[in-house]
Amino acid sequence: MAFRFVQETVRFLAVSDPGRLRLRAATATTITVVLAMGVLLPGSTVIGQPLTVALLGTVVAMQSSAAVKDKDQHSRVITTLLLVFPAIAAVSMSAMLSQFGKVADVGFIVVLFVAVWVRRYGPRGTALGMVAFICYFFALFLRAQPGQIPILAVSIVAGVGISLLVRTVILPDRPGLELKRLVRALRAASIDVLEVASNRGERNLDLLRKKLDRLGSTALMIDDWLDRHDAAQLLSVTNDDLSVRIFDAQIATEQLVSALWALDPNKSWPNSLGQATTALGSCLQNNPSDDQLRAARRLAAAAADKSDPSTQAGIATAGAMRAVQAHIAIHHITSNALRTESEPKKKPDEVEETDTGWNSSTKAAIQVAVATSAATILGELISPDRWYWAVLTAFLVFTGASTRGEILSRAGHRVVGTIAGVLAGVLLSALVGNNQPLQLLLLVVCVFFAFYLVTVAYALLSFFVTVMLAMLYGLLGTFSIEVLELRIYETAAGGLVGIAAAYFIFSTGTRSTLISKIDDYLDQMTAIIDTGIGAVVQPGHETDLVADIRKLDNALKDLVTAGKPLEMGPTTRTRRGAKRLLRIMTVSNRSSHALARAGVSASRGEPDSGPSQETRRALRHAADVTKATIADVKRALAGEHVEPPEKLTETSAPDVMLQSTTTPGPVRSAVRSLSTLNRTMGEALTHV
Repeated sequence: MAFRFVQETVRFLAVSDPGRLRLRAATATTITVVLAMGVLLPGSTVIGQPLTVALLGTVVAMQSSAAVKDKDQHSRVITTLLLVFPAIAAVSMSAMLSQFGKVADVGFIVVLFVAVWVRRYGPRGTALGMVAFICYFFALFLRAQPGQIPILAVSIVAGVGISLLVRTVILPDRPGLELKRLVRALRAASIDVLEVASNRGERNLDLLRKKLDRLGSTALMIDDWLDRHDAAQLLSVTNDDLSVRIFDAQIATEQLVSALWALDPNKSWPNSLGQATTALGSCLQNNPSDDQLRAARRLAAAAADKSDPSTQAGIATAGAMRAVQAHIAIHHITSNALRTESEPKKKPDEVEETDTGWNSSTKAAIQVAVATSAATILGELISPDRWYWAVLTAFLVFTGASTRGEILSRAGHRVVGTIAGVLAGVLLSALVGNNQPLQLLLLVVCVFFAFYLVTVAYALLSFFVTVMLAMLYGLLGTFSIEVLELRIYETAAGGLVGIAAAYFIFSTGTRSTLISKIDDYLDQMTAIIDTGIGAVVQPGHETDLVADIRKLDNALKDLVTAGKPLEMGPTTRTRRGAKRLLRIMTVSNRSSHALARAGVSASRGEPDSGPSQETRRALRHAADVTKATIADVKRALAGEHVEPPEKLTETSAPDVMLQSTTTPGPVRSAVRSLSTLNRTMGEALTHV
């Protein structure tokens, strides 16, 4: 039983980390911590400095490794070097102000305000602010004195230098290997979703949706990789070309899955479909030979020729052939890494913030300043010596959260993780005793799992950080159960203060934020309908549909993030309503993908190969009907009364639209996509 649990846990972690990017980041941070301890602990002993000096440098090294998230290697190196300045300034400020009692508390609040305010400057500002905050905090925690400032500055420089060494020499960026792993993860996700869709004995729709979500998130991670690297430096294609190939493979696989799921599970597949899926299976292997790929292409093409395109099985066979072609193209690109002259990377379009008052980072900074001020007072009432735990929690519940629901969720996760961490810390401390090597080993293990699992569940980060602190207290000789109990009380107090600040200061409602994100998502969907249908009715013209669909995917990602707190709402009705609405939006995303693919396919055709005038009118009318339904959803979300359609079917679009369903090619795909989108949006109206 225990072995199976471990096996399932390992599988879950592997699946949730396609490309092993999270594993690599956690490993880099852990190596940084180990090196920092290996250098700074003996070094501080040799020169007669206390353990606290080495610990500060180690913390700076860890934070330098974890907080720097610029999009390219050069920028990451620059940001890492710049960390020295706010770190030394924060430590100096903390050591000096601590001589004046409560003035140090005021200084801490000022540092926290600035740390949040500088987030407006992107990843670099966020990293500099976080390091300043953590250094001020640890200087208070370690009771740094003014006379220690020079040696603490040396420790900080050493910590940043070690982090830079790991980042550039020991574990440098390997974009080619990252891409190879991500593409393998895409194939693995394709295999998994096809296995579920092909299983005629057990029809599990929820599992199918989870596998489709994994396929989409993996494709999106490859697109994120393209934002950080130049494919032309490694492969024979540009970023745009590779993005199109990945998009083709994702959409072709999704369409095949949809076609397979629509087949009658009680009937056997025709031979042609079996041959096409067998060919696809060969293409989804990681290292097929050129002969195997050629054979797979021939087998899939022959199967498609023999199939009847008017049947559901014929549609699935054609879909399998398209998936074969798409995955073969990716094989050729990633296996034949021809170095070409790099084209200058396009700068992402800058999104100008609408002037609606104060900047969001300024509002968040004010929220944090008020919350941490209240947490300081409340924390000192609980414990004059450990008040900073309340301040720390009040600050961290705002990190990565912007709505009341998100902050409430983070506060709850932090309290639960802290309580569990205290229990584990007490147990481990009793077992370990004063064994310093074992304490150091457990501290390193906690560092790895804290950073590896932070995106899986925030409570796990709090758990491992609390256990790590228990080991740290043991190393400092100040461990006691009372201290860890105080951490629970201070954490709960900080969480409550953070929640109160979120509700009463520049309050941002979770539902209103979700509605705003849905509006953004539906606006992007409408744009894709216009562009996709425009490409289908007038083929042969270039489009930005691949870039647009990635914007839609990112909008969906933001939407799901905003809706997560509502899925844990106080009432069953709220939870079910939120889950239903998010699921509908996710399903509509796949129909938008299919429509975009139809537009991309049409854009590659000849200009004179478009549909007839009658068909064009039918398509445009169908698009107008679907956009009208989307507009109704937006009106309903805004609080207006909208009558839901009386009947919702796959063919709820006008009859004139259905006259085009016999047209082959992109037109037929566009019609099916619009029909499904219209039905899905109609369902959304019944749940708003």
